[in-house]
Amino acid sequence: MDVRHKLLGAFLAAAALVAVTGAVVLHANSTATRNAAVTAAEQVARGISRDVALGLPPERIGESSAPLFYNPGALASYLQRLHEMQNRDIVVVDRFKRILADAVPEEVGKTFTEDAGGEVNDTIEDGKPRVFVEVSDDSPEPLRQVVVPVTGPSDIVKGAVILEYTQLYNQMMSATDAARRAIVAAGLVCILLVVLLGAVIAASITRRITSLTRAVEVIRDGDYSRRVALKGRDDIARLGRAFDDMADRLDRSAREILAKEYTDSILANAGEGICGVDAGDRITFANEAAGRITGLGVDGLLGADATAILPTGEESEGTLQRPDGTAVRVAYTISTITKDGARLGAVVVLRDVSRQRALERDLRHQALHDGLTGLPNRKLFLDRLEHAMTRARAAKQAKAAVLYLDLDGFKKVNDSLGHNAGDQLLRTTAERLVAALRSYDTVARLGGDEFAVLLEDADPETVEGLAQACLDALNQPFLVQGRKAVVSVSIGIVPGVAGYGDAEEVLRNADVAMYAAKGRGKGCYEIFESRMHEQLLDRLDSESRLRDAVHRGELRLHVQPVVDLTSRNVAGFEALVRWEDPERGLQQPGAFIPLAEETGLIVEIDRWVLFEACRAAVKWQEAGPTWVSVNLSAANLEVPDLTDRVAYALATTGLSPHCLVLELTETVLMRDIAVTSARLEELRELGVRVAIDDFGTGYSSLGYLRDIPVDVLKVDRSFIDGLAGNPRQQELVSAVIQLGHTLGLKVVAEGVETEDQLLLLKRMGARFAQGYYLGRPGPTDQLSTNTATVRAGTVNVPDDFA
Repeated sequence: MDVRHKLLGAFLAAAALVAVTGAVVLHANSTATRNAAVTAAEQVARGISRDVALGLPPERIGESSAPLFYNPGALASYLQRLHEMQNRDIVVVDRFKRILADAVPEEVGKTFTEDAGGEVNDTIEDGKPRVFVEVSDDSPEPLRQVVVPVTGPSDIVKGAVILEYTQLYNQMMSATDAARRAIVAAGLVCILLVVLLGAVIAASITRRITSLTRAVEVIRDGDYSRRVALKGRDDIARLGRAFDDMADRLDRSAREILAKEYTDSILANAGEGICGVDAGDRITFANEAAGRITGLGVDGLLGADATAILPTGEESEGTLQRPDGTAVRVAYTISTITKDGARLGAVVVLRDVSRQRALERDLRHQALHDGLTGLPNRKLFLDRLEHAMTRARAAKQAKAAVLYLDLDGFKKVNDSLGHNAGDQLLRTTAERLVAALRSYDTVARLGGDEFAVLLEDADPETVEGLAQACLDALNQPFLVQGRKAVVSVSIGIVPGVAGYGDAEEVLRNADVAMYAAKGRGKGCYEIFESRMHEQLLDRLDSESRLRDAVHRGELRLHVQPVVDLTSRNVAGFEALVRWEDPERGLQQPGAFIPLAEETGLIVEIDRWVLFEACRAAVKWQEAGPTWVSVNLSAANLEVPDLTDRVAYALATTGLSPHCLVLELTETVLMRDIAVTSARLEELRELGVRVAIDDFGTGYSSLGYLRDIPVDVLKVDRSFIDGLAGNPRQQELVSAVIQLGHTLGLKVVAEGVETEDQLLLLKRMGARFAQGYYLGRPGPTDQLSTNTATVRAGTVNVPDDFA
């Protein structure tokens, strides 16, 4: 921005300030007028309120005045007189906003609803006057209203008076129009004068500064002959005379410098080292850069033998040894100087490329190695694998294999101890792998917690032995930030890599084998087979179809009855899920629940089961059963809004909270006692009950059973199998049942399949049981038929139950 624009900007800013000041004055005038109108209207309204509450002054001495508030006729007459005299609309309402009197008689008895912001209610509540604008289809413009309370002798608010003061407001605003117009006119004149004055002054100053600026630009370009010759006695004129004097001096100095030091300055300040050598190979000239590069300095180079110090030969790059023992990599050029065919000497130009070459080496290393562990990365590993495959094909007898390793449990360490701890674990993993393998084996980090190993000259027995060595090395506890961390590793093996088309195919098959090892239980190795690839594709296909199962309506709700053994009636049901796979038919939970848990889809499936079970339970309650239990997976405890989801399902379906039981396995409950207990308490505060499922199969202690907030204990079917004829097992089950009753828990025995088991459980004091003997799981619309076929009529189910 030039000087003229800055000056104009300053004056425009002053003009804007004048405009802002005028706007503030106008706003203040309007505000004052508006406040005056409100105050006047409020005073009138308060007078009317006083007449309504206390009555009109008596016309004769000795007469008493009666409140108009309780006299509808007198109140209507009073408001009508005011309307005729002052042409104002006045409304009187009671505490419930019912209109007691209005200039429009038809509105009497109706509820006043024109205060969109609830101002009348607020005034009746706190006794403070308020104003609001009434927008009505009957009026061409908004009506300004003031509302004041009607207060009796005891300062009790009986209602409110609503007074329309639009006419008063308009009169006051009209009275101040002339003052506002005068303020606007004065402001415009001031702004015009300021802008005009600014334009004149800016043009004068800019013209002289422009002349000086152009002269400076000319001198900057190397022409010292330009002069400004400004006239006057002000600062700008003095600056012009000083500039002319400075230009004269610069002109003289430039001529001297160019005549004497031009060539030397160029050579001395060159970034490259430059040395002049005479015909006898003695150094006769050297600049600062040459002295710095060689480490001898300018004085050390002058007169020295060039052949002993400077590089020679046809090459363009070499290593130069310095006197202090260090070496520097230099690129150089040697230009011979001749005259009439005779060699007069040469010019040697040196350039230090040490940092450039080191940077290139670092970049090559970074491009091919992992920055965290220093191991080869995926690109370098694939390159070495391609070369190994080529050598193996050429040698025919050579054997090579690839291991694909993935750490089991690394995410848990990384999430619980932090990324720094995860990085430390990965570095230690790399060190252990290198130590466990042969010196010529290639260990690479592919990314995340995945590693790969290239084994050359290794027969099948050696490959498996080295894979086991990797397992043993990584199964040892890791010390991370002062804590012991235990992880394992799953390994996929592809032997005979020479038979594959490219390295990517080998690595992909090793990855498939690694996933097969994970599927077998982790912490082991698997050798690739063709069927594994097909199984992986099948798994990916199942996962894709399962992701759409909820949205396509392919999930089915099945239920199994829970029987009250004292009455032999159905007390409740356990909700179970089935998948109606379009390609494979009805799938049992074991066929898709593990996949859903592994991929995270279990949360969405559990939400669907919860909602459908609650909706079905509302219908069941009409037939007798009082509750339904729904299984929750471990992933649900990590969902932040689990409690809100349960509350939403209950509210949407209308199911009473005490009719819902949420089942969690013993292992899930024991995972993190503090977090689990807090989440269960939130659920129980909703009114739902919590059950421990498969009790006895986990690792909880009886002390934890006392502290965990649960309501129902479900004894695992493994305790019920073989119960008949096994006294020790009967004593154990009886003890568990009594323990549950002692802790105030409902006990449900699972897996009842015979009448003998049922009778033993009843003799032990068991109250509830479920199993195939009492009713197989089935769709809700078939449940009545399924349970009615229980042998010996052990279960009573209402005929109309559905």
